[in-house]
Amino acid sequence: MREAFFILVILLVLFGLTAYRYRKQIAMGLQIWRMLRGAREMEAKNAPQIDPQPAERGELVNCSRCGKWTPASTAIKFGPTIYYCSTQCLQQKVKT
Repeated sequence: MREAFFILVILLVLFGLTAYRYRKQIAMGLQIWRMLRGAREMEAKNAPQIDPQPAERGELVNCSRCGKWTPASTAIKFGPTIYYCSTQCLQQKVKT
C-alpha cells in the first residue's frame, strides 16, 4: 500500500512540474477554448429564427422591368399580365 501511495505522489509531482513548465501554453489553450465557446454562443444567439408558420402560398408573378419574382398579392398590377415588383421599378419604367 505504501508503494502505491509513493507512486501516486511521484506522478502528482511530475504532473505538477509539467503543468508549471507549460503553464503559458496551458493558459493560451484555455483562452482559445473560451474564445471559441463564446463565438459559438454568439452565433447561436444571432442565428435566424425559423418562422413556425409556413410562408403564405400564393401565385408568383414576374416583374415586367427587372424580372424579379414577387407574390401577386404585393405586386403592382397593370392590365391582365403586366406586373411590377415595386414602385421604384414602376417609376423607372415610366421614365423610359
